[in-house]
Amino acid sequence: MTRQDIPENPPVTPRVNRIEKRQQREELIVQRAGELIAQYGFFELKMSDLAQACDISVGTLYAHFASKEDLLLGLAITAGQKRARFFGHARAHDGSAMEKFIVASLLDIRFSLEHPEWFEAEYLALAPSIWTRATPSHHQSQLAEVGRITEMFQSFLSAAADELGISHDVIARTRNLNLGSWGLSFGMNALAMSEITDRHYGAELRNNAIDIFCDSLADLLAGAGWHVDDARQIVRDLAARYAELSGDAT
Repeated sequence: MTRQDIPENPPVTPRVNRIEKRQQREELIVQRAGELIAQYGFFELKMSDLAQACDISVGTLYAHFASKEDLLLGLAITAGQKRARFFGHARAHDGSAMEKFIVASLLDIRFSLEHPEWFEAEYLALAPSIWTRATPSHHQSQLAEVGRITEMFQSFLSAAADELGISHDVIARTRNLNLGSWGLSFGMNALAMSEITDRHYGAELRNNAIDIFCDSLADLLAGAGWHVDDARQIVRDLAARYAELSGDAT
């Protein structure tokens, strides 16, 4: 065999990592599911329609999400990841630890109001009828995502112990405050999106959710020991800087 007869090496084509390809497909599924849920609602979503929207087979869809409960938890996890990236503004805030906590709380409610479809996924995923039917791996991923966000808020409050006048039981007291502020934010979002409140408040709550939240958060923090002049104004000033609805919170 002459040199000319030796075939050239075939061109090397990069192989897409299977894990990376699976992750990309999963991200597409979650994205399309979010779009369909925003349009039709979660309970009207059909897995066959979602598979068609993703240009994949139903079998492939179920290989990623074994049930609608798994899919909902996948949406909640993605929502948490988007929300967590948004909190970078709080970490970068040029103020005290207490102000960072307030900014994070304001960003939290702003994200939910701007993306009600993501908040709805998080809200529904907390129901025992959902997570108890999901696969353990998806449930553990959901808990881990919530845990990371909770720890960030906790770190701000722990660093703000002096501002709160806490000299003992710092962890226990700040954990309670963290839980209380979370309940306030979560409840305000749920009420703002519910038509039930219209009977009592009209459109006031929905249209003024951030202003109402500001005063409620300031009162909660003042009651917990944050003694500053005009707490409500401080929170409202931070809201004017960080919480004006823009339609783009990602």
